[in-house]
Amino acid sequence: MANAVLTVLSLTIGLFFILVGSLKLSAAVNAEVYKEMRKVFIRHAKVFPLYSLTHWKPNPHMLRRVVGTTEVVCGIVLALIPGPLKQLANVLLFIVMCGAVYGHYALSDGMDKMTPALVFGLLLACRFVVYYQVRAREEHILKQKAEKLVKEAEKKTQ
Repeated sequence: MANAVLTVLSLTIGLFFILVGSLKLSAAVNAEVYKEMRKVFIRHAKVFPLYSLTHWKPNPHMLRRVVGTTEVVCGIVLALIPGPLKQLANVLLFIVMCGAVYGHYALSDGMDKMTPALVFGLLLACRFVVYYQVRAREEHILKQKAEKLVKEAEKKTQ
C-alpha cells in the first residue's frame, strides 16, 4: 500500500512540476501565466536569499529559466525515472519551494501567493518521509527473510 502511495505522490508531484516549470519557460503553454511569471521573478530577484552572503543578484529572467528548467527536469525524474535520482529531485524541488516561500514572505505577498509553494513543499516533505518508511519496511522484511534462511540452513546442517 505504501508503495502505491509513493508512486501516486511521485507521479502527481512530478506532473505538476513539469506543468509549472513549462509555464515559466514558454508562453506556448499559457501566454498570460507566462507574462505573470516574468513579473513575479523580476520582483523575486530583488529579494534573492543568498545576496547577503554573495553580494550577487541574479538576472530575473535567468533565475526564472533556471527555476523552470529545474522544475521540469526534476518533475520528469519524479514522474518517470525509477531509482535513487528521485530523492535528489525531491530535495532540489523542496529547496526551490523554500526559496519561493521565502521570496513571497520577503515581498509581503500574503498567504494567497505563498500557499501553492507551501502546499507542494509539504507534499515533497511527505513524499520523502513515505519513501524512507517504505525503505525501512522493505529492509526489515529482507532482514526477516535472511534470518529465516539462516535458521533453515542451520537445521539442515544438524
